[in-house]
This record gives sequence, C-alpha cells and structure tokens, in this order.
Amino acid sequence: MPTLSRWCVRAALVYLVGGMAMGSWMLVHDAVRGFTPGPPWPSLHAHVLLMGFLLMLVIGVAYWMFPRVQGRRPGREGGWIAFGLINAGLLLRLLAEPQTTGADPATAWRVLLGVAAVLPALGALAFAVTIIPRVRAALSPEEARRLRAAHAARQAGEES
Repeated sequence: MPTLSRWCVRAALVYLVGGMAMGSWMLVHDAVRGFTPGPPWPSLHAHVLLMGFLLMLVIGVAYWMFPRVQGRRPGREGGWIAFGLINAGLLLRLLAEPQTTGADPATAWRVLLGVAAVLPALGALAFAVTIIPRVRAALSPEEARRLRAAHAARQAGEES
C-alpha cells in the first residue's frame, strides 16, 4: 500500500473515532438534558464522518487500487496536496465553526470558516486532477478480454 494511501486510511480512522465520539456525546447530552446540542454540532458531526472518514477512506483506497499508468502511480504530489487541503479545511472548520454560532461572531472567525469551506473544494480538485490519468488508463471490458486472450495464447505457446 502506498504511503499516501496509508496516511489517508489512518486519517479516516481518526475521523471515524472522533465522529463516533461526537455522535455519542450528542446522544448522551440528549438523554441527560432532554434536548440535543444545537448548532454547530450536528453539522460538524456530519462533516467529520463524511469528509473526514468517508472522503479520506475513498481517496486512500482509490489512490491505492486504481490502475497504474505504465507500471507507476502518477500524481503522488497532487495526492498529498489533496490530503493536506482537505484535512486543513476540515480541521479549520472544527476550530472556526463553534466560534461563529454566538450572538455576534467576530469577522475573523467567519472569514476562517469561509476559508475552511474552500480548502476541501480545492483538495477535491487536486485529487480529481491527480486521479484522471489513472481513470483513463483503465481498460474497457473488450480491451481487457483481448489482453487476457493474447496472454493466454502466449502462455500456451510457451508450454508447447
């Protein structure tokens, strides 16, 4: 498994544990106080599980499993950029969003929340640019059948 994939999966597992802990805290809060915590917790909970856990896991597995191009996994730098941008955006959101839910949130926190929204989008773009050559490298079913048939014919010729 490539290093980038390992880091993505590790981050995904951290977000999974954190997101489940946040959800558990929200349910305990509801049981003890009779109401669920309001904003920003439901939104943050969803972001941690969807963008943190699910997106990091998908990116890690995709980078690992998508077809190689001429025996290589191109786009390592773009993958690391995507990893950094998505994680920076999510962590910045976790920091900034609770600060913007008060009666009069400071402008700086609102600006940071806006930045936190843009960073994962840029990370998604970096990942798309990185993975496109590997999507193009994937064979159609017909091409795969032809290659398997040619390989089988070569092996049969070597055995005789």
